[in-house]
Parts: sequence; C-alpha cells; structure tokens
Amino acid sequence: FKFKDEVEKFIKYVDGRCKVCLLLETPEAVDNIDSILSVNGIDYVHIGLNDLHLGYNMKFMFELLTDGTVEMLCNKIGQKGITYGFGGIAQIGEGTLRAEKIITEHYRLSSSLVILSRSFCNVNKVSNVKEVDKLFAKGIKDIRNFEAMLIDKSKDFYKANQQEVKRVVSKIVGEVEKEVV
Repeated sequence: FKFKDEVEKFIKYVDGRCKVCLLLETPEAVDNIDSILSVNGIDYVHIGLNDLHLGYNMKFMFELLTDGTVEMLCNKIGQKGITYGFGGIAQIGEGTLRAEKIITEHYRLSSSLVILSRSFCNVNKVSNVKEVDKLFAKGIKDIRNFEAMLIDKSKDFYKANQQEVKRVVSKIVGEVEKEVV
C-alpha cells in the first residue's frame, strides 16, 4: 500500500472478520504515514525493511534502522496505540547484522513483532521435518533467553547497541559499495 485510501479499502474488505496487519514497505507509505495511521481498524503494522530499502535504492535493509526511518515510524505507530515491529532476524549468533543487535534494537524501540528470516531455517539444507522442528525450537528458545537478558539493561546499554549497529551497518554498506564499483 502507498496511500490512506488503499488501507481504508483493505479494512473495508476485511470487515472485522480478522485482525488487520499492514505490511509497510513503500516509500510512499512512509511519506503518508500520518494520514494512513488516522484510519480506524489497524491492529498491527510490520515495517518490511527488505522491500522498503529497495524502494529507497539503499544498499542494505538495515540502513533504515540507522538513518532514523524505523525509529520515526515506530514512534508514530506507537503513539496511535498500534502494535508494531520491523524486519527479520536470523538465529542468535548469525546474520550479516547479528540477530542479537537487531533484537536489542527491537527492545530499544518498544517493538513487539519480528519475523524469522529465511536464513533462520534454510529448508534447502535441512528438510527433515523433525530436524526443522528441533531447529525452530532451539532457535526460539535461544531468542527468548537473549530477550530475558535484555529486560534489565540500562538506557546506556541500548544507546551503545544503537551506535554499534550504526557502525556495523556503515561498514557493510561500504563493503557493498566497493563490490559494486
């Protein structure tokens, strides 16, 4: 979606039969976020970083986390009392930007939703259903254990993580730009 009228139309189609979760993934939706959030009937908003960063012609999806876009959107969505989240995460200890860094940003920004990225369980490498179940169970347990550690952290801890995320993302973008040249 890009505009308020598209969201209104979608909510009308749903007609209260289920919860409405908007997948915000266009620059136009970001530009129109105030009018979009004025629509009644939005239960959740997930900020889709992959498509959104492509819409902005960025090199790496987590640039949106470091340039203030995600924080601005989280603040606006949160002020409306709507549950929100962003991006996806890999297994703990994995990911180009480590899952721990992203989860910590979710806590800093009071996000309640995240998706598991495709890399969380590569079904091309693991196809046995029992193995997939074990992998998911362990992965979710590891995430919950990490979250439990975050609960008592100070604002300084979250600020330091934010700065580290900016540093790592900048490094990743620099490497991508070198590859392109």
